[in-house]
Amino acid sequence: MLGSGPKMSSLHAILLLFLLLPLGGFRSQQVDYSPVFDGSSAYSYIIQQCEFGPRPPGSENLSECREFMIQTLEAFGWIVTMQNFIFDSIECVNIIANYGFEPNVSVILGAHYDTRPNATEDPENTNTPILGANDGGSGTAALLELSHTIPEDLRPKIELVFFDGEDSGDIDVNNTGTKWPWILGSTYYVDQLSANEIQSTSAMILLDMIGDERLRLPREITSTDSLQNAVWAVADQLGYGNIFLDEFGGAVMDDHKPFLDASIPALDIIQTPFPSSWHTLNDTPERCSADSLNAVGEVVEAFLVSHLGTDTTFAPDTPLLLYIGLLAIPIMIIVLVYDRYSRNRV
Repeated sequence: MLGSGPKMSSLHAILLLFLLLPLGGFRSQQVDYSPVFDGSSAYSYIIQQCEFGPRPPGSENLSECREFMIQTLEAFGWIVTMQNFIFDSIECVNIIANYGFEPNVSVILGAHYDTRPNATEDPENTNTPILGANDGGSGTAALLELSHTIPEDLRPKIELVFFDGEDSGDIDVNNTGTKWPWILGSTYYVDQLSANEIQSTSAMILLDMIGDERLRLPREITSTDSLQNAVWAVADQLGYGNIFLDEFGGAVMDDHKPFLDASIPALDIIQTPFPSSWHTLNDTPERCSADSLNAVGEVVEAFLVSHLGTDTTFAPDTPLLLYIGLLAIPIMIIVLVYDRYSRNRV
């Protein structure tokens, strides 16, 4: 922990500063586009989801919410496919939306729409299902709003995927003695992709817990650097640098991981540390904000417009922590040699 332990030498301090330097300075082409994303409209989608109640996998509430989502997407001209899979005798359903019968998908936008079966972070209500306004509801709401604000000529290049079975990790959902793994829906989805589909996907962007009223989005450290840099540069140009923070957050086991494992450039836009309402009964619409949704939606919409009109690619890169570690090795060697030399002089 910073600030504890023995006092640092000046060389140690320099090393620490090097490792903690923000990733500022990245610039992309100027964004010449005014997003039409409406945060208030997206917020209404959170409320509509929550009106169905908690929505864990296999529940009637989730089935009814799914129908609402499908009707919304189809009303905006998207062709919806339900990708069914079964885990622990419970039927789960990923919702996949394409625009046109012959889409040429380049970017996948994802969110999970299921909610956690138990409020495991709420000591007095650990067996009660959560409403999931932010955790599940906010990413889904943003994708529903994007489904009719993304310019129509770009939509055939985009696939919207709503993952089921993301948020039941370490819970015996079906009371069979089997604890579920995390990110079931995205893992299944990626497993079904052909080699050609993987090759043709230039980027996957995941939206998860983006609705908190005090939204802070540091960089998720397992995400693809080049893709993250490009999105954060758009956020900076749109004036959202106070939300898309130029600092490191945590590493999150989330729906972008199967894409990274398949060598698809992927980005998790997620609040870390998680808000206090996470996995509690306090995860309600009142804790969410239309302004937060608007910031994320505008950035993603503007990024899509600027990216899909270019030949920009985001090659999978060395994980950020490994990259920092490799850079730090020679400096650490210098520190050790310097310390030994200093002790010998005394």
